[in-house]
Amino acid sequence: MEEIVISAPFQVTDEQIEMIENQLSERPYRVTFIRAENDWKDTLAHIPPTANLIVSRGGLGAFLHEQTELPYVQIPITPYDLLREVAVATQEGTQAIVVLLYASLIEQTEAYTLSLNDRAVHVLRYHHEDELERMIREHRSDVLIGDRRAVTAAKQKGIRATLLRSGHEALEQAMDQAVRTLEIQHRERAKRKELELIIGSMTQAVIVIDELEHVKTYNEHAVSLFPSLKKSNVYREVVRHEALQKQVETMEEERKVVTVGGQQLIVTTVSTMSGAIQWFEAIQDVQQLELKIRKELYDKGLVAKHTFADVLTVDAELQQTIEEAKLYARSEGTVLIYGETGTGKELFAQSIHNASKRQHQPFVSVNCGALNEALLESELFGYEEGAFTGARKGGRSGLLELAHEGTLFLDEINEMSRSFQTKMLRVLQEQEVRRVGGERNIPINVRLICATNVPIAEMIEEGEFKADFYYRIATLPLNISPLRDRKEDIAVLAEHFFHIEMRRENRPITLADSSVLEPLIAYPWYGNSRELQNWIRRLVITYPEQTLTRAGVEAFLERSTERTEEVTVRVSESYKQMEKELWQKLYAQFRGTKEEFCKTYGISSTTLWRRVSE
Repeated sequence: MEEIVISAPFQVTDEQIEMIENQLSERPYRVTFIRAENDWKDTLAHIPPTANLIVSRGGLGAFLHEQTELPYVQIPITPYDLLREVAVATQEGTQAIVVLLYASLIEQTEAYTLSLNDRAVHVLRYHHEDELERMIREHRSDVLIGDRRAVTAAKQKGIRATLLRSGHEALEQAMDQAVRTLEIQHRERAKRKELELIIGSMTQAVIVIDELEHVKTYNEHAVSLFPSLKKSNVYREVVRHEALQKQVETMEEERKVVTVGGQQLIVTTVSTMSGAIQWFEAIQDVQQLELKIRKELYDKGLVAKHTFADVLTVDAELQQTIEEAKLYARSEGTVLIYGETGTGKELFAQSIHNASKRQHQPFVSVNCGALNEALLESELFGYEEGAFTGARKGGRSGLLELAHEGTLFLDEINEMSRSFQTKMLRVLQEQEVRRVGGERNIPINVRLICATNVPIAEMIEEGEFKADFYYRIATLPLNISPLRDRKEDIAVLAEHFFHIEMRRENRPITLADSSVLEPLIAYPWYGNSRELQNWIRRLVITYPEQTLTRAGVEAFLERSTERTEEVTVRVSESYKQMEKELWQKLYAQFRGTKEEFCKTYGISSTTLWRRVSE
């Protein structure tokens, strides 16, 4: 339970104490009242070490706050408090009244005078105790109303003086402010703890800096680079690197290759609402991860293997899409392909490339969802020679350079961060790229094809995708319809995949008749052609007979896609994955058209597409 200490330079009445206790009765705070001594150091000695916040007034409050460094809430002096004391003085026949208070207790920056009938009230403020004697001498009065120091000084001069007390309203205001202050502190501590847990789990060294260039928090990886973090929270004393200090000073978002303690690092600085975050990655670690990813990327080669002849369909709509894609192949415009997972977006991208005048040039494919922003930048932009120890002579070309004169295919473009979209937009507009650590721009000539499995228009509305980048990449849109909307293609593709998988598994199976695979037409195939091919492969591997019958297909399909009256969703750490599985199973068990399903559940066809595809 957090403790609020109240030490007022006036006598807090029993009634006021009861009011405060009632005010906090249902809140998790304990209140401790401490008598204010004439010697403030004696009052300070009574502040318990368990105190979380001080409620006081004037010079005493400022002193306690400075000495304890605890949060401090000042008891205000309200107009009611001032009028009460002035009224008492005027009733006693006093002609000249002076109100003298510590500066923080009143808002006015200059003295002022109130006229009450034939009486004058002078309201003054002081900043330092040594001003009191002069001000009391210059402003003679019959009675002085003030705080404890002013009253004490006036009595020493033989002037009648009255201590100005804060009333119920002022104490109530102060306690409300105290509660709000502690609640804000509690939320800030919770946020800080969450931030510490996040950066503590990161493999990079991370430092979080506030707007005053003080280190707010860091992880242990950062301590290994900057041991002085344990001794100082002043950023410039910890990170003694001029370029990095300048980034923090200007809150400039940038990535730099720097040397710290003899180790070469990629340092990323990102500005926040209240400062900046810097994270440090060892070049060696990045290189090792890149080598692994590049091997996976380059295993595909830089050659487009497919053509439009590989797109098997009898569906009129998809045939029209093919014709549209062939027209796009003649152009140099950027193409944006929409389609659910498994519909063959890369198949279309390769076909467009092979039907274009760039067909003899490189085709480079990158999955944006497989790389974080830092790796995506290094893969696409490359490194400059000498940027880090071990860099190959001449630097390493990025994929944009490798795709020069050819085609770059960016799959899952919807996963690209907004900040990196800005960088790519500049590359597309200027047709030039700058390697990481480089100082010169390299001209490139690349035809861009992008693909997404999420409607980007909705992402733009939700602020998750930059509109200007979308308009730049969506010059030529192409929409590939899902397999469940192309019923005629299911049997055609199933038979095609059946023969492929028989050859792959070296297992000949005979089809009993031409209708054997027709039961597959009724299944929605949310994974589209990819799911269908995997299902066929499983069938070829596990089917017990040498002759495949319609009844056998129906039984195998029923076992693998069994319908129930209940929908069971596996518990996952990803809510989106659970939601996707729920919608897929609901749709699979629904007996009706897509339009009927959308009407039943009150969603649009676009929303259905997004929910079963994301």
